[in-house]
Amino acid sequence: MTQFQPFSHSLLAKRLAKLTVALLLCALFTPLGQAADLPPRSERFSELLQQLRAHIERVDQRAEALKAPEFPEGKDWFNSPPLSFSKQLAGKIVVLDFWTYCCINCIHILPDLVELEERYAGYPVAFVGVHSAKFENEKVSANIRDAVLRYEIAHPVVNDDEMRMWRQVGVRSWPSLAVVGPKGNLMLLVSGEGNKEVLDACITAALEFYPKELFRHDPVPMSPEKDKAVVSTPLRYPGKLAIDAKAGRLYISDSNNHRIVVTDLEGKFIEAIGTGRIGLVDGAYDKARFFRLQGLALHGNNLYVADAENHALRVVDTKAKTVTTLVGNGTQGRDYNGGRGGREQVISTPWDVYVEGGQVFIAMAGTHQIWAYDLEKKIAHNFSGNGSEQNLNHPDPFQAAWAQPSGLTVGAGELFIADSESSTVRAISLSTGATRTIAGGEDAQPRNLFAFGDIDGIGEKARMQHVLGVQWWEKEKKVIVADTYNHRLKLLDPKANEVKRWVGSGKPGLKDGKALEAQFSEPSGFALGPDAKTLYVADTNNHVIRVVDLDSLEVRTLKLTGVPSAKEPIAPRSVRLADLPGTPIIRTEPLRLAKGKDGALTLSLKLPADHKYTEAAGSRWQVIADEEAPVSIVEAKASGALTGNQTITIPVQLKDGAKEGVVRVEAIAYFCKDEGACQVSGVLFEIPVALGQAAEKPLELKHTFNSQVAQFGLPLSQEEN
Repeated sequence: MTQFQPFSHSLLAKRLAKLTVALLLCALFTPLGQAADLPPRSERFSELLQQLRAHIERVDQRAEALKAPEFPEGKDWFNSPPLSFSKQLAGKIVVLDFWTYCCINCIHILPDLVELEERYAGYPVAFVGVHSAKFENEKVSANIRDAVLRYEIAHPVVNDDEMRMWRQVGVRSWPSLAVVGPKGNLMLLVSGEGNKEVLDACITAALEFYPKELFRHDPVPMSPEKDKAVVSTPLRYPGKLAIDAKAGRLYISDSNNHRIVVTDLEGKFIEAIGTGRIGLVDGAYDKARFFRLQGLALHGNNLYVADAENHALRVVDTKAKTVTTLVGNGTQGRDYNGGRGGREQVISTPWDVYVEGGQVFIAMAGTHQIWAYDLEKKIAHNFSGNGSEQNLNHPDPFQAAWAQPSGLTVGAGELFIADSESSTVRAISLSTGATRTIAGGEDAQPRNLFAFGDIDGIGEKARMQHVLGVQWWEKEKKVIVADTYNHRLKLLDPKANEVKRWVGSGKPGLKDGKALEAQFSEPSGFALGPDAKTLYVADTNNHVIRVVDLDSLEVRTLKLTGVPSAKEPIAPRSVRLADLPGTPIIRTEPLRLAKGKDGALTLSLKLPADHKYTEAAGSRWQVIADEEAPVSIVEAKASGALTGNQTITIPVQLKDGAKEGVVRVEAIAYFCKDEGACQVSGVLFEIPVALGQAAEKPLELKHTFNSQVAQFGLPLSQEEN
């Protein structure tokens, strides 16, 4: 967790902190897996819920004094129009996520927020990201938009570039989360990772405590960035590269398409590794799954992969065309020592890999350490770093500290590290384990992670901004540096400790040209071409690969040909629209199907008399995707919007070799009268499938919606976890 030093707590935060300090001692962290369904709450949840009930009762007595500040005016919003606690968010429980997109701890809590968003879909609960930048580059709205897209953030985000909201709430570190009640009152402020159940209990307790008539159920207006994004290349935020110069193959970590793209050195498509779906799945190329993978390292026929958000080290056998997990099980680890292998050894957000001396070195961004995987013993262990986030050097590698290491390369007997949060390039002696900072930072102030800029110089006089990549250049005995947030490539002399601007103007853009004339947008990874005559660059935010001629320093964009579009990262209809309390589950008569015969369902949904669907609220229906379901449905006919009292026909066919099973169809509706509050309701149909003679007419699914608002916030004993 990065501490933000210049600002102190506001009076508002101090008042809230006095009421919450005892409560936070009870927080329990449970790792979040990649399961398709929501994980169960822990055994401590009931106890935590009781404590939050009492806590909310206390803070509600001071609701006026703890009024949340309004969002600053005139700022850019993403995924929604500008929001206000007095308008669109009135009568709602609002979770505020104070984050900055460079911060690995901020990225770690995004799965927690996704889980809570799914758990409370359809409730009067909203989530808003308050982006409060650390680096100058992170204040730029276009870069925040890229981060929203890269991390697939679906909730509204505001650019709090002047940190007004941060100061008024009294936030001091990233990430921090505040919960605002339906009166616009601050109820909770917590910092760091591991607060998912505290937030969950706070939301549930608030739904129970506050009168139902206080809540408003009209949806927050949305304008998703993903619907506006236009990308003309087949890649999405490529992070790192590897090259097989002999075979003429370039391996591209196509990070947000969750796959590895393999081309020849001129960009002609050869094959893809991974399906493009999110997951931790081993097997053949067309079965394997990754999750925002980053670093790649080729060693013989094996390609080692830092599968960042699966928290795993993977290996691709390029001859057998298979993917295998070496370390990690898909959950974020809290182990700072290691000593095991396989799925028993948990790790945290590996960002880059490099093979040297029988070991795979791992830039373990999540625990701020450098790890190593022993290829013979097949175990992973800490190689350097005590786990604190600092620019701290020491002769003893286990007393040194790193700050989100993100890039690795080896040369002249040293392991060079792009230490991103300290904006430095550092090194470990491979003979002694001693560490040193080569350029950037302040050795005398190892906790100062704000020594950044764009200045050529020697040692501490040099300034860079969130470096993500390094590449040893043997011919010149120098290190090529991806000075990512300065949109430049720099050249570092590790003997003289001197770094200089080399390629890139420093302004974000996509422009070919010579040396400092060219433009990049957050370049992040490298691969040296045959005979070290060219340098391939992962130009991340431009979604392209660039090629630098190392003699002339001319930059060109690699023309990719034949690369197929990736699948949607999450299978359509695999996530419930909502699971509201009191949702009727209607078990119908069987749907009778025969092989080769078309069948159909008809969905007839009505509103109460004198009601209409709330415009732009997102009332929808879908057939819930299930690999075990015995039927297949054309995707275009498997979901849609609800716009009025209508009958919808859903054509279905029996899958080859299908057995009897169940098809599930769900709908959620937002509706209101001309005057009055918005209501919400859902329905779930479970349709058994029977094999045999096909039915002569479609099976009807009928339902009239009724408001379920009165059942929101039921005590835990009256609803399922």
